[in-house]
Amino acid sequence: MDIKAQEELFEKNWEHYSKILLEDRVPLFDDNVIYSGRKLYDKTNPPFLASIVKVSHSICENLQQIQAVFDRIDHRHTYFHPIYFHITLKEFGWEDQVEIKEIRKKMTRVANSFSPFDIEIRGINCFERIIFAQVFDENQNLESIFNKIFEEFPHLEKYFPFYMPHISLARIETTEARNLIHIITEKYRNVKIGSMRVEEIQIVAARPYLTVGRIEVRDKIELK
Repeated sequence: MDIKAQEELFEKNWEHYSKILLEDRVPLFDDNVIYSGRKLYDKTNPPFLASIVKVSHSICENLQQIQAVFDRIDHRHTYFHPIYFHITLKEFGWEDQVEIKEIRKKMTRVANSFSPFDIEIRGINCFERIIFAQVFDENQNLESIFNKIFEEFPHLEKYFPFYMPHISLARIETTEARNLIHIITEKYRNVKIGSMRVEEIQIVAARPYLTVGRIEVRDKIELK
């Protein structure tokens, strides 16, 4: 998917979900979401393993400044700590249901197929409950890595028809978020946030029910 196609996909997403938020049609937060047979937010769960790209420090600082504006406008929502800013590639499952050695082996094979590359973070968008920063990848490396993961792990499920790399900034906790949509439209819809070089893939253990200690790095695999 080239840059133009990426821009069109993000725009279609914005047109759909921003309307929901503007019209105060955000559903109440559901903590009964099921992932791999368990409630995702149950504190008795082990972590689940995932592959991610860690966001650079300079990008984190720029995103945190935007978060601070959002927080002043509407503090009721959950604003994710910058230490956990990342681009998700794929989740593998609960830690007690997967084999970490196999994941390391296959993800090393995936990483060895790619050289370091640059990505651009530009513009703020939203899903039904998430405010996020858009990630653009001129040479489509992230999408290629995403597809390569499915070659190595054919049993994994694709939840969406398109891979849309993004950095989550906030989770909507009320039935409304129109004030955030107004400020995004006014100032941040196409804001230039920065660029970064992707040099490694991380395997992490994620605990979605935590705010502190939410993500723990289990391995770092360099791109070749």
